[in-house]
Amino acid sequence: MSDRHKILVVDDDAISRNIVKEILSSESYEVIEASNGNEAMRKAVVANPDLILLDLIMPGVDGFEVCRRLRTELDTVAVPIIIFSSKAEKEDILKGLEVGANDYILKPVEPFELKARIKAHLRLKSLYDDAHAEKKDLLTLLEISQAVSSTLHSNEILYTIVKRVAEIIEVARCSIVKIGKKHGIGYVVTTYENPNIKNLPIELDKYPEIKKALDIKGTVIIDDIFNDPLMVDVRDSLIKLNFSSLLVIPIMVREEVVGTLFLRTSRKEKSFTPREVKLCQIIANLAGNALANAHMFESTELANLELEKLAITDGLTGAFNHRHFRARLDDEFNRAKRYKSPLSCIMLDIDYFKSINDAFGHKQGDIVLKEITDVIKNNARKTDVVARYGGEEFVVLLPQTDKDGAFMQAERIRTAVKGYRCSEQDRCIMVTISLGVSTFPSPDINKADDLVGLADNALYKAKNNGRDRTVAA
Repeated sequence: MSDRHKILVVDDDAISRNIVKEILSSESYEVIEASNGNEAMRKAVVANPDLILLDLIMPGVDGFEVCRRLRTELDTVAVPIIIFSSKAEKEDILKGLEVGANDYILKPVEPFELKARIKAHLRLKSLYDDAHAEKKDLLTLLEISQAVSSTLHSNEILYTIVKRVAEIIEVARCSIVKIGKKHGIGYVVTTYENPNIKNLPIELDKYPEIKKALDIKGTVIIDDIFNDPLMVDVRDSLIKLNFSSLLVIPIMVREEVVGTLFLRTSRKEKSFTPREVKLCQIIANLAGNALANAHMFESTELANLELEKLAITDGLTGAFNHRHFRARLDDEFNRAKRYKSPLSCIMLDIDYFKSINDAFGHKQGDIVLKEITDVIKNNARKTDVVARYGGEEFVVLLPQTDKDGAFMQAERIRTAVKGYRCSEQDRCIMVTISLGVSTFPSPDINKADDLVGLADNALYKAKNNGRDRTVAA
């Protein structure tokens, strides 16, 4: 990318074009030529000139039509156009200005006047470009602010930031790197190029630019990785990836660096502009504030989830507690009645559990309860509700499960428990369970309590018939 201003000279007269070209070359402008109206309109879009010198009188598509069309194109609407006209064609000058020209020069061209007019309009265009860029930056900051304020989830906030930055700044990569608690390790928490990357670990020794930003708690700009002494040890790997310049801006939360906004570009002849750096610094500050708020929200949300979990979970076994089971039982039973779908219940009890407590102590008895609960849960389906009913008694609620399916599930659990050995130092405790199964719909089940009651009666029969067995109501 060249830093020289590009001037498009449009004239069907080759001699006139050469005269103008010679004048402009002395000012180190990059001159692009067009000999007719169609060629001018094409090159105006493709070459993206900073200014257009346009002859009005040309065969075919004349300068008036070229000017009019260029003012309707988004890419050329703001490009300054200076028209050429002879002294005998002053009425054409007014027409040219009406269709969109910014200024005019009378032929034959006077070099000093031409240079002065061009410099004046390039200054105006520069001011326009700066104002347009500032407006664009403000809109970007507004969009980011609105986006991060609409969510308090940090992952969404971070990806919104890298996405918007990559859309307005010409970069090869745009990422946010979180600084890990482990020394020398960072994590790419999000990157615009690959939304699937989450918490990718990186060794900070391979990123001296990030380490420096952390050390100085400030912005690091590497204009040229080929010649910057900081990049000596990693230069070869970056060259292979076709990177030429880097920008690292710390993300601060309460005066501590928690991460960095990390940009890499492949722009060979142009590093990051002061405007781009300033914009990214503002965005990094915005990210820090947003992340602090998100962290507070997520911490509170996790705490609430933990409290909710504690409220519905049995503290010893980790199964659902009796109160939660009753709520789920009512919901599932009402749903089964409404949609005429089957609902089954398994009541189970650990055989001779008192003997385990007497022989090994209540502490070991608690361990047995926990381990048996894990066996039951591991052999239940995700849709099943496993709860501790009381003491050594458990209940399993099986939505969408008929009598045969429930009996098979009960036998699966019984077999798994029987095959499990609860360890106590160098001894193994063999555990068996008895189970009772009931299923809705049934003539004997009119309410939720009937479903549990029938399963409990079947469990009682299983115990009376010798234990370690399943009985269906």
